[in-house]
Amino acid sequence: MTSTVVFDITQAGYKSYTFPAFGLIFVAIGAVILFFHFINKRKTPPGSKTKLSGKRPWFFYFYFGFSCIWTITSFHSTYSDYKDLRTAYEHGQCKLAEGRVENFKIAPKEKRKSDESFDVGDAHFYYANHNVSAGFNTSSIVGGPMKEGLYVRIHHCGNDIARLEIVDDVKPKN
Repeated sequence: MTSTVVFDITQAGYKSYTFPAFGLIFVAIGAVILFFHFINKRKTPPGSKTKLSGKRPWFFYFYFGFSCIWTITSFHSTYSDYKDLRTAYEHGQCKLAEGRVENFKIAPKEKRKSDESFDVGDAHFYYANHNVSAGFNTSSIVGGPMKEGLYVRIHHCGNDIARLEIVDDVKPKN
């Protein structure tokens, strides 16, 4: 029985880096604001107030601090999810679901969502492209392989798919 590996957590690597990287934009903006605040403060004679230095300088610190904390927290969260799923898969702690895809459902296209759900044996899976996930989450709207009747082998921890294989020798039910 031959199969095609569609997704493998050990080969895919950490793919959720764009989510915390988005926070770096706000960190950079906060750093620039603080930089100009300090430059403006140094050039301003004591006792006079300018537009940038006199009004709520605490907001500049809060903005920069919140941006840093959000970016670090989101990176830690997404990377630890990836690391936990990969470690569980490498240590054989993931369950195996093998069989035909049944009850395949996709969100209506008019909602512009790409939520999918399906069953393989007793296991139920659901995912969406727009969710940040360490596991497989490529829906069929954007080229994902899942469809009703497809014979698959899935290594999963809960709902997170660590490895997805499509068995080539078994024809889909029509």
